[in-house]
Amino acid sequence: MAFCGYRTGVALDHARRNWDDTGPRPLAWSAWYSCTDTTGAAPTNTFFDPGDVVQDATVAGSNRLPVVLLSHGTGGSAESLGWIGRALAAEGYVVIGANHHGNSGVDVRPEGFLCWWDRAADMSALLSELARHGPFANRLDTAAVTVIGFSLGAYTALALVGAKTAWQRFEAWHKANGTRLEGPRECPDVMQSLPDLMTNSAVFRASWDRQEADYTDPRVECAIAIAPPPPVRAFSEGSLRDIATPVHLITAQHDAEAPTEQGADWLASCNRAFVHHDIGPGVGHYTFLGLPADANLAQQIDIFTDLPGIDRADVHASTVRIILNALP
Repeated sequence: MAFCGYRTGVALDHARRNWDDTGPRPLAWSAWYSCTDTTGAAPTNTFFDPGDVVQDATVAGSNRLPVVLLSHGTGGSAESLGWIGRALAAEGYVVIGANHHGNSGVDVRPEGFLCWWDRAADMSALLSELARHGPFANRLDTAAVTVIGFSLGAYTALALVGAKTAWQRFEAWHKANGTRLEGPRECPDVMQSLPDLMTNSAVFRASWDRQEADYTDPRVECAIAIAPPPPVRAFSEGSLRDIATPVHLITAQHDAEAPTEQGADWLASCNRAFVHHDIGPGVGHYTFLGLPADANLAQQIDIFTDLPGIDRADVHASTVRIILNALP
């Protein structure tokens, strides 16, 4: 049985304020990494299966370690992608996942569901902070960084390699397709919050004004976008065409939340160098999430429910093989 280390923490980004404007923006994080311990405390009260990990284990070795940044989907968590973290930790990577302020399963704020671009800044700030302070200080090879994102995290990954946002492009895409612009199921009434936030929240207005900023992080040398969702239509075609960093798109044929034709197919048409991987028929959006900690939840909650004949663990294994082959 192979164990990996697992840690959680909260860093602070002093360049931005939290949504309540009471202090710096919090950067909650989880990390998976190679460790020297084979026994020890395991995480408790988890929603997703934590796997074989040792809480707060000692980081193995003394060399600088390659880094993978992990960005979860809308209303999700780093732990929902722990299966990626554990698999890559076994290969010697330090995998650092953010729990995005206002846009995670335990931190639901309309601001976080409207201002997607702040997620990219989260990842850059978190990388800088953990490279200098904490359990990975002076151990991270910031010249060898890959970003992996699922769903809205795929948007995050693409923003980090140069894709540029403008909200009006997303609005125009909805109008052209005759679809209503509305929030995700985790925050369905988010659009109704926009006028009040623009009037009453200086922090929100500051973030809104940053949407068209360039969030390229030159330390990132590869981006892997899993199930890129409709918000990628906010990107300009020109910015996508100009991306020279290797980009891999991983999609599922039964994805109703992020249909391939709305996201990945369009992205690939904008930049022919993007590599598109089809994970296979019958695989849904939430198949890319981890297994439940309580096996009784399988096939009872929609995010743990797959079509007959689909083995989530097998899909994860296939996805990990694609990721490992894509890593520089």
